[in-house]
Amino acid sequence: MKRLDIGNPDCKKVLPLLDFYLSSELTIETTAEVMTHLERCPECLGVFRIGELVKTRLQTAVRRDEVSSELKRRVSRAIRQSSKP
Repeated sequence: MKRLDIGNPDCKKVLPLLDFYLSSELTIETTAEVMTHLERCPECLGVFRIGELVKTRLQTAVRRDEVSSELKRRVSRAIRQSSKP
């Protein structure tokens, strides 16, 4: 297994941004920088792919869970009550 060289200044800049990149929360400019780095850095791309896989599996697991109609009613009621002046 190859070690990730986080001593690389580009990797140090990009790694903390990967979760934001994955969630499309970066500016256009920063997104372009991250994309460019991922195109030429297989180590950071590997870290990104793992994050992508985790996000996909979490979304799948959450979608599978059924919420009871009673819980939905209670949450809706709580939201309506909290939004009243």
